[in-house]
Parts: sequence; structure tokens; C-alpha cells
Amino acid sequence: MKKLVALLLVSMMASVAFAGLDPDTDSFGVYFDTAGNNMPCLNGQPAFVPFMAYLLLMNPASPTDGFECTVTPVGAPHFILSTTLGGTGTLDVDASPNGFACGAAANFPVVNGAALLVSWNIMLQAPGMPLEFFITKASIPSMTGDLPVVTGEGVLRRCGLTTGDVTLPVAIVNGACNVIGEEISSFGGVKSLFR
Repeated sequence: MKKLVALLLVSMMASVAFAGLDPDTDSFGVYFDTAGNNMPCLNGQPAFVPFMAYLLLMNPASPTDGFECTVTPVGAPHFILSTTLGGTGTLDVDASPNGFACGAAANFPVVNGAALLVSWNIMLQAPGMPLEFFITKASIPSMTGDLPVVTGEGVLRRCGLTTGDVTLPVAIVNGACNVIGEEISSFGGVKSLFR
């Protein structure tokens, strides 16, 4: 019985240590839930049915009150019905349509290891075509390099991506996935493992 209790405690501590599927610290990704628990692959999404996508900072290294990056959806024709910034009193000063240079009035809340930075309500205009999301630096970056940046307590931090490479999509709708994990359907059911 003591061994069973010890195993349960170890597994509970391991699940609290990192959020979602991305164990890396300060890692940007686009997901289809707000905690990064579902893989960044959404298959079976029909045209003209809105769905949500979320830009998350997974496992922030320290309090975060600003971020900058560019998130570009490429592929299937689509509408972005709405874009909502996470955080309290968040303001985006990047004028480009896909760019973000945001500061918040308070630190972004971290729930289960994930900070919600942006949410989108999206609708595809064509069935079966893939829509891929790429994350790169802001249009006017505060740090050199191609990766996104966050700030906390006046200190800039360069972040990583779920895929580890700005040339790979961090999320895909109706297409093959490049990240390790479980693929989900638009109805939330796990379909398969992929790499």
C-alpha cells in the first residue's frame, strides 16, 4: 500500500511540474484548448463552422507581463472572426495584421503551467484544405533573432517554440502534424500518435 501511495504522489508531482504536452520552459505554441493539453492538430474541421485557437506561453520561467511575436496562418482560405488578447488591460501596439507587441497591466495569469496570450475565433472557407500556424519574431523585434520574446519585471526573455523551429508550423488544422503527441479531431476525440 505504501508503494502505491508513493507512486501516486510521484505521478501527481510530475503532472504538476509541466503543463500540457510541451515540457519546455518559455515555449510558444498554438493550441485548440487553453491549457495546451490537446495536440496542436485539429482534423475533421468542416468549413463555415467556427473554432477556437489559442496562443499559449507554456511553463513561463518567471512572471510575464508582455510579449511580442508574429503568428501567421497559412493555407486554407479562412476568416479570423475575432482576436482577443489575454491578460488584464493588454494593449497591442504592433500595427501589422499578424503581429503582436503587447504589454499588460498585470502579469498574465498562469493556469496549470500555461499563460493565455491570444485567442482567435476562426472559420475555414473551404473543406479539407490544411491551415498551418507559424510563429516568428515581431515585425519590430526587441531582441535579435527569429524567435518570440516575452518580458517580465522589465527583463526581456527570448522564448522557444513547440516545434523548436520557426520554419515548421506549430499547429495544423486538417493536415499532417509535425510535432510529437496525440492528434485530436474537431470533436475532441484522440485519433492516433504521430511524429
